This record gives sequence, structure tokens and C-alpha cells, in this order.
Amino acid sequence: MGTAKKKTRALTGLRKISSRDKIRARNVFERLAEAYPEARCALEYEGDPFRLLIMAILSAQCTDVRVNAVCRELFRNFRSPQDFVAAQPDVLEDAIRSCGFFRTKGRAIRESCLLLLERHDGRVPDDMNALLALPGVGRKIANVILGECFGVPAVVVDTHCGRVARRLGFTRSEVPEKVERDLQALWPRETWTLFSHLLVFHGRAVCQARKPRCGVCPVSDLCPKAGLASEVKAPAERRDPA
Repeated sequence: MGTAKKKTRALTGLRKISSRDKIRARNVFERLAEAYPEARCALEYEGDPFRLLIMAILSAQCTDVRVNAVCRELFRNFRSPQDFVAAQPDVLEDAIRSCGFFRTKGRAIRESCLLLLERHDGRVPDDMNALLALPGVGRKIANVILGECFGVPAVVVDTHCGRVARRLGFTRSEVPEKVERDLQALWPRETWTLFSHLLVFHGRAVCQARKPRCGVCPVSDLCPKAGLASEVKAPAERRDPA
């Protein structure tokens, strides 16, 4: 085996991908697509990359439902990068307070909007490196924007996607960047964006963190349930007296 291939597998933590692995992944995709025909980005950004950028920054450690509710009012008062840059910090912070970490998020939004104006004529760029240069934007947000707004296939690894991918045996890593690489290697490129949404929907509806509903899972027979026993036992073990 070539040294380069060994190094690649060491970085991802995944065993060598076989044709059987890819067939199983395709079967999982098809079943989840049938189970969740409504799977999509849960943020109501109305097809606007700028709105999605702001909402994605606000969504860190906050529910999509909360972000959607906050942004309905937020976008009535702040419609453009210029509006956010011109806003008094305390006014913006008060508008997003219920999303949590409002000072950090408010600063990231204002600084990102300033960079959009200075470097991109006020438009959200369609380039990964340019997106990552924006304060408050990591690979997850960048991939969301590229996949949703610019048609660039992108694997979006959030808590649900990572957990379900590990249980399905698609990855062994807990590190989002490594999970992303593992899924890119396993999934057909054209499925990356939708497959990510499907795992999120499945993670919320069935493959939940503490009480996975394996009895009603549409991919139960395709799932090795990797790591499930230790995950489910952990809370009970912590409750036992020392």
C-alpha cells in the first residue's frame, strides 16, 4: 500500500473504503431520502446568501427555531451589511440577545459585514477561503452557504450529522473536519449537501443522542450501531454513586 494512502486513512480514522461500503452508503441515502422528503436547511433564509450568513452565525449553540423567530424581526430593521455596520452595538445585541452569546455574535456580525463591504462589494463570496476569512464563520457555516446558495456540493457536519455518521460506521472521528473528509470520501459528491440534511433530520427524529429509536429506524438493518452501547450507557453510569 502506498504511503500517501496510509497517511490519508490515518488522518480520517476510517478504514479503507470498499465498494460494499459505498453501496451501503447509497442505500442509506435512498432510504433516508424517502423517509424525509422535506429534508432541507431549517433556517428560513429565503434564498438570500446574506440572510443565511447572519442566521448561521446566530445559530451557534442556538436552535434553528429560535433563530428563525429572532430574524423575522431582525431583518425588518437590518436589511444590508451597511445597516449592521452602522448599528449601535447595544441595539444589535439587544435584538439578538435571546440567541445567546449576543455580544460575541453581534461583534462577529458587524465585523463580517464590514469585510463584505471592504472586500466583496457587500456580497457574500462563493469561495471557501473568502468565507472562512469572515469573523464567526467556520467550515460548517461556509459549507452551508456554499451548498445552499451557490450549488457547490458540501458536507455540513453539525452535532446530529456527526453522531449519526459515527453510529452508521461512516466515520470514527469526533473531529468535524475529519468527519467531513470521511464523508466526502464515502458519499457520491452530488449527494453531499442533501445527505448532510438527511442525517440531521434523522438525528432529530429517530437517531437521538440519549434514546435512539432503533425499532422504527428506516436504516436499522444497514446500521452497525457503532459506539451506541457506550453512548447509551454513559448517562446511567454517571448517575451511579462513586
